[in-house]
Amino acid sequence: MNKFLYKFYVALASLCLISIVGYSQDEFQTIETRITQYLKEEINTAKLDQDVKTNSTSLKANGSWSTIDYSSTAGTGWAPLIHLNRIKQFAVALNENIENVQLADQTVNALRYWLKVDPTSTNWFQGEIASPTNIGEILMLLKNTNILPKTLQDSLLTQMSQGNVVKAVGANKLDIAIHMIYRACVTRDKALMDSAVHQAFLPITLANKQGLQSDYSYLQHGPQLQIASYGQVFLNGEYKVASWLLGTSYALSAEKVKILDHYLVDTFLKTIRGRYIDFNTEGRGISRNDVLDKKNISEQKNGHALLTLAKKVSQKNTEKLEEAQQRISEKQAPSFKIEPLHTHFWKGDYTLHLRPAYSFNVRSVSKRTIRAEQGNNENLLAKFLPDGSTNIQRSGSEYFNIMPIWEWDKIPGITSRDYPVDQKMTIEWGERGLSPFVGGVSDGVYGASVYQLNYNEVRAKKAWFFFDDEVVCLGADINSFAKESITTTVNQAWAKGAVKAFANGKLSTVNKKLSTNNLQWVWHDSIGYYFPSQGNVELSKQTQKGSWAKINTNRSTDAVKGDVFKLWFNHGTDPVKQSYAYIVKPGVSEKDMQNQPKSAVQILANDETMQAVKNENLNMMQIVFYQAGKLQNQKIAISVDQACVLLIKDIDSEQPTIYIADPTQTLTDLKLTFSSEMLKVTEPISVTLPQGNQKGATVSIKLN
Repeated sequence: MNKFLYKFYVALASLCLISIVGYSQDEFQTIETRITQYLKEEINTAKLDQDVKTNSTSLKANGSWSTIDYSSTAGTGWAPLIHLNRIKQFAVALNENIENVQLADQTVNALRYWLKVDPTSTNWFQGEIASPTNIGEILMLLKNTNILPKTLQDSLLTQMSQGNVVKAVGANKLDIAIHMIYRACVTRDKALMDSAVHQAFLPITLANKQGLQSDYSYLQHGPQLQIASYGQVFLNGEYKVASWLLGTSYALSAEKVKILDHYLVDTFLKTIRGRYIDFNTEGRGISRNDVLDKKNISEQKNGHALLTLAKKVSQKNTEKLEEAQQRISEKQAPSFKIEPLHTHFWKGDYTLHLRPAYSFNVRSVSKRTIRAEQGNNENLLAKFLPDGSTNIQRSGSEYFNIMPIWEWDKIPGITSRDYPVDQKMTIEWGERGLSPFVGGVSDGVYGASVYQLNYNEVRAKKAWFFFDDEVVCLGADINSFAKESITTTVNQAWAKGAVKAFANGKLSTVNKKLSTNNLQWVWHDSIGYYFPSQGNVELSKQTQKGSWAKINTNRSTDAVKGDVFKLWFNHGTDPVKQSYAYIVKPGVSEKDMQNQPKSAVQILANDETMQAVKNENLNMMQIVFYQAGKLQNQKIAISVDQACVLLIKDIDSEQPTIYIADPTQTLTDLKLTFSSEMLKVTEPISVTLPQGNQKGATVSIKLN
């Protein structure tokens, strides 16, 4: 190569390098500006001036506040964070007015004091996420003020370098990646930014051991259901970061936007009725007051509401997000634009059943997942929460803030020992479930779910069969040698209006209590409860008392009380092969209950081998086979060679469709036979079942 060409290529390379560096720096500026603006918008400006004045006045000469306990090592409510929050207010004020020399000096002193005392917490979260995030936000706000000596800034950046982002999972990985983004912006470190963004968006993928799953449920703290709680932190964080990076080379890919939107629209938002979310999705957050109210994801004056950020990033789901905002803000009814939907999450052991008139969701737990957790002194009484708890909502507010006064061994839907006092969990962060037979079948609109309970010396086979106007709830093979009576709770919700009961051929209004073994139905708050097999049923409408501190020691000890509607079966002590059956019919009037129209639902079996229901109007049958067996009546015969769950549509036709799922998630195939008046299949049909991350999912076959 001659000298001229050599010089030419060197010059060209230099120009390209300058161009790349310049482009990179321009992107940094774009990202920094967006982040700084975002942080400023998060501060309550109405209180900012007064708070800054108060805290500036009370700041000691050494950079500390006398009201803060810097020696605290508490896991939650960690006092030293107050120090950083006050400095962040200073930083916002200085970002707007750098001329305040006194405030600038105080900010520097306060940061130096933080480094000097170097407070620690017993909770890793405070040191690896909360503190670095707060420091990063302060540095971002002060970046263009030039008030920080380089040595101080470098020391703060070093302290920020906490948490193993590679090993962290789900929402925790994202949180660490966010404070890495702050460090990258402050230092203009492209390699760090590349790594931070990669890690931030890495959780937006399916088939994780934790985090987002192949069924679009969300698991964290091991395989534990966290659709809200950590799932909501995940959504907020991902959309927030994506909004900062729009239009840059770091922008979230279209493929990942699609995955994120799917989880938001088709899972998270579906668990919200009106403005209130299903209590089953909140993890240990269920023990925090107001947590079920999701109005803040729809309305925030600063534009940081989850749905606002999602619309900014997505562009393709604007209509669905707007519909959700209308429901959550209560500008439209909870039924607004709700379409029939049934989803069983085979990774999360959770069932979602939606109709315009109601939501009816079920949480269970298998040996593949983890029971409800208590940790950081939160959620102390949720020992039995995953044992088939049912969330039945019409308005959405049925369970809002009821948790302090719940009787926790009578959570709606569960079968449990009836203790004289609520039982505290003794294992922190959850324990593995025990049952191998937990799952559900679904065609997307209808379905059946099963939970084989084996916990705390109580065994039962519990199943739910979901249709349009009703949900059939069956229990069989209930056994226990515990000293307490065994109960199955139908519901425990806020009492709203009259409670009507039809028992012993007589209609009555229940003002306090009712106990009977001849109950036909109960009506309360526009929901009907039918008892086709009757049983020993108890009902109360009474004032219950408690406190938030009872379930979460970080909360108020003030007394909480309210009137509660509670309905349950009493199976007695030492039950042997006991059973129950009840049908929940949401959205029915008292008059319609009294007219008692003939039910289209037939309970075909409810024993230790099989539970089955037929809906005549829908020409549909749903069956849980606990072992190889056969169901036969005058019109149909179906047999299987393995335990499974089936949904059969168009039974009385020449082309019925059978939907099949394997609750054990161990089978590769099974064989079934089928015959009806319209169709006779003479040879067994071999059905190949889903494998890999789809184990437990539904497969269908059409017979002809």
